[in-house]
Amino acid sequence: MTRYAKIGACLVALLAAPAAAQNVEDLAKQLAAPPPAAAQAAPAPADDCIARLPDGSCADMPDTRQMVLKRPAASAGAAVAGAAAAVRADIKMSFLLGSAELTAEARGILDRFAQALVQVGSYRPFVVEGHTDASGTRETNVALSRARAQSVVNYLSAKGVDRSRLTARGYGPDRPIAGRTADDPANRRVEVTAR
Repeated sequence: MTRYAKIGACLVALLAAPAAAQNVEDLAKQLAAPPPAAAQAAPAPADDCIARLPDGSCADMPDTRQMVLKRPAASAGAAVAGAAAAVRADIKMSFLLGSAELTAEARGILDRFAQALVQVGSYRPFVVEGHTDASGTRETNVALSRARAQSVVNYLSAKGVDRSRLTARGYGPDRPIAGRTADDPANRRVEVTAR
């Protein structure tokens, strides 16, 4: 590879990298746990109820699996109160080339994210997913993506985030961004997902 080709490849990699950091404070708020089901109003028990469902309603037929979800009175078509939406966000991590070592910029983003999660207090368990492009072997990329996700989990945990709520997974080049090929450098990313 010529010197100019190497410089061009470096510039492409730099330009493909996200320029601005994700607003991790908003992401922490999205991960905030919905109010516990016990805090939601449950219907008053009826004396003639043989079996109760988890939502507190009376089962029509006690020997079957069923649940009647109560809709908020304000809007019959609205989602059940307290249900949390799925979250998927790229947290714009950067690492040293070919390693799982976080850069100073990435550590700064994770410091803000950890602080926001600790301030929120109660948040859903979430998965830190590592992804790579298809340059190199699949085995190397899966191992690298897993190590990078684990590096993020370890860093957040060291900053006070509850490790039992974090899971690290590495997918290598197997889950490219929609509309992009696996070879695209934009697939090098770390995402936070929660259901």
